[in-house]
Amino acid sequence: MKDNPKRDLILQAGSECFARFGYEKTTLDDIGKRAGLNKASLYYYFKNKEEIFVAVILQETQAFMADLETKAAAYPDIRRQIRFYLTERIRRYGEVIHLTRLSLENLRSLEPMFEVLYRDTKAGEIAFLTGLLRRASADNALAVTEPAAALAEHLFYLSDALKHQTVRKAGPFVAGELDFNPAIAEMEYWLKLVLR
Repeated sequence: MKDNPKRDLILQAGSECFARFGYEKTTLDDIGKRAGLNKASLYYYFKNKEEIFVAVILQETQAFMADLETKAAAYPDIRRQIRFYLTERIRRYGEVIHLTRLSLENLRSLEPMFEVLYRDTKAGEIAFLTGLLRRASADNALAVTEPAAALAEHLFYLSDALKHQTVRKAGPFVAGELDFNPAIAEMEYWLKLVLR
């Protein structure tokens, strides 16, 4: 069912509606109208709005990660590739929250659904970082003292911890956008220490 044109149409419509109205104000009727389908047709492919939202985020995340890997590879310096990759994924998290106008309350309530998304993307991201670290070690650009896969996993979790810390520090009520710049700066700090 994943390669179904109607499902893809629903995801495209959902993406447009979430971007236009935000997660909270988007209804299944909005998505159905945008896709040219009735609400009952949506239920054939998805259980509810939340499932559409998570599928949209997964699709956009996969596209973003592919783009991010390409952009990171464009830097000639392997250290800059690693820095770019890890800091850009923090910045992207802030964009997703802002674009969908996802309240922190909804973000927290949807977190369990994002576990599937997290599992699916985590392995690919860690594999990409492992490849960068192995290449850096082979080129003598870095002296990797622990297995590259373990270091890649640590860096991935550090990046995640910093972005989630920003959300938690904001508390239950946020006026305006979250500022992820301190998290990016902290990631840069740790990378300078690790990548020496």
